[in-house]
Amino acid sequence: MRRKVTSGAGATVNVVSENGNDRTSAVLGSRIRQARKDAGLSQVRLAQLLNTTQSAISLYEAGQRAVGIDMLLNVARILNRPLHYFLGALDVVLYVRDSRIANLANELEKRPQDIEELIEYWEFVQWRNTQEREQTMELVGGS
Repeated sequence: MRRKVTSGAGATVNVVSENGNDRTSAVLGSRIRQARKDAGLSQVRLAQLLNTTQSAISLYEAGQRAVGIDMLLNVARILNRPLHYFLGALDVVLYVRDSRIANLANELEKRPQDIEELIEYWEFVQWRNTQEREQTMELVGGS
């Protein structure tokens, strides 16, 4: 399996087969669908938990819409599946704005045990940023 991380605009997971066919994006979608069903969630409920629309979930599951890396991380967390459940045996091309992120992804491929720790840290950073935004809104609203 080949995972290629390149620099570019956006942060979207694009799935391609080894022969260059993008048909396997449907595999990612079917894995999302199966994990959702295994969790006993409807598309509507998953959409609510992800703060998106049922239509977006439907398009992800059909392989007709690219899944952002943040979205895929949240899907994995909510559906209680490791990230490799969704991406295993697929070639993944990750386009990122910052080459440091590409380098980090390449290093993590060599040290998969660090992935969970990094995800936990990222979730903490997101939580901290949310707390800071809420405090700012309270200060602005309270003035």
